[in-house]
Amino acid sequence: MTRYTIQILNNSGYPKNYVIFSDPPNVGNMNITIFTNAWITFNTIDDGSYDQVIYDDQIYASWGTTSAGDLEVAAIVSYGGSVPVQIATKDGVTFAGERPAGFGQVSPNVATPGSYRITSQDDFNISYGYVFGMSKLAQTPIAVPLATFQAEPGENYDIYPGEKLYAAEGAFTEGEVINFGSLSAKAAVIDFTARPQTTATVVQNGKGTFSVSYS
Repeated sequence: MTRYTIQILNNSGYPKNYVIFSDPPNVGNMNITIFTNAWITFNTIDDGSYDQVIYDDQIYASWGTTSAGDLEVAAIVSYGGSVPVQIATKDGVTFAGERPAGFGQVSPNVATPGSYRITSQDDFNISYGYVFGMSKLAQTPIAVPLATFQAEPGENYDIYPGEKLYAAEGAFTEGEVINFGSLSAKAAVIDFTARPQTTATVVQNGKGTFSVSYS
């Protein structure tokens, strides 16, 4: 399993907060809204200083609930549970909503190629407030959501992960729903696709713009 490092160097002249988030995944053939979550947060990196995170390419199917009861910008997605899944083996997992809620065993050869699948049983309704999504480990042993969407009963969700990550300025809580459109427009783009390098160094300069180098 490949391990990656993202370094954030603050050369802006001011103490800054930063957030790392991802491209929203595609959920095949489903007319649903995908929300982006703050994945990794760096609070108060002083000018001339840096911080970093090391992570691997393991993806987790995840479920949770939201602080507001609805998915919307600034809502906090609370951890419910997660299981590691493999895209290469087209893994799938079933979610039971009747409390105690949770995932069953992961099974291979369930999803369509390039995705993993979450299948929801029909034992809950919208009042439960469940959300599904894609998570990865970050700075704690608990997987943090990168993207979430409202869970509905009796559905098959084939989730195709995005490839790019973004680093932007801002103060957020891990798992918080963010505005992908506005943040990504001003963010550094981090893309390890087809690169032999495994470290990305993101630098914010005195004009507030970003540059990215790989090593």
